[in-house]
Amino acid sequence: MELKDIISVVLVEPKYQGNIGAVARSMANSGITDLRIVKTMPETEAYYRSMHGRHILEKAKIFENFEDAVNGFEIVVGTSDISKSGEKFSRVPISPEDFWNKYGLTGQRIALVFGREDNGLHNTELKKCNFFIKLIGNPEYPVYNLSHAVAIILYEMVKIYYSSNVITKKDLITNSNMEILIKRINQMLSMIDYNDSEKSTLLTMLNKIIGRSELTESEFYKIMGILRQIINRIS
Repeated sequence: MELKDIISVVLVEPKYQGNIGAVARSMANSGITDLRIVKTMPETEAYYRSMHGRHILEKAKIFENFEDAVNGFEIVVGTSDISKSGEKFSRVPISPEDFWNKYGLTGQRIALVFGREDNGLHNTELKKCNFFIKLIGNPEYPVYNLSHAVAIILYEMVKIYYSSNVITKKDLITNSNMEILIKRINQMLSMIDYNDSEKSTLLTMLNKIIGRSELTESEFYKIMGILRQIINRIS
């Protein structure tokens, strides 16, 4: 299994064509080819800046919305500013190096999502991310240019991959089974009349915890069995 088989880059409504082209160039440097762009079409400047990544732009997939762009991935990684308003516990930041060392090269399909240059990712998009990569910078000006952020994160990926030259396939929970687990927990909470206003926040938090826990498929089935017995007792 190669990096190009599991790693995709998703750009959400990028504003500047130069950034799109520079991202394609970094992807070519890193050996990955699947570029997904929400709404923005690559134009002349993007192709000019892409250099040897032109073939990546020519095959880039354009989507009308964020949900379609990340559909089917086991891991969705957000790179928006962690200081953005919202529940901090549901967006625990991780460094690029730690992400690739612990979670990124497990054989699961990964979408690396980069938000808008001026406004990052919306909260509804952030909630769909399992991980949040934090780039360390000058506290007075910590926000990196879009294409630079992509290059840094892909460099850390390549550094770790080529030092071991292996992707270890793990029996980790699939994205579809993760959704089933969250739905079953939601069912149980509804049966005990859990506060509706707090339930959404709790489920978002649990989704992030499960994503970071490296839960395996066998563990998933054991947990589902426990939840089934609890629900049967409640009903």
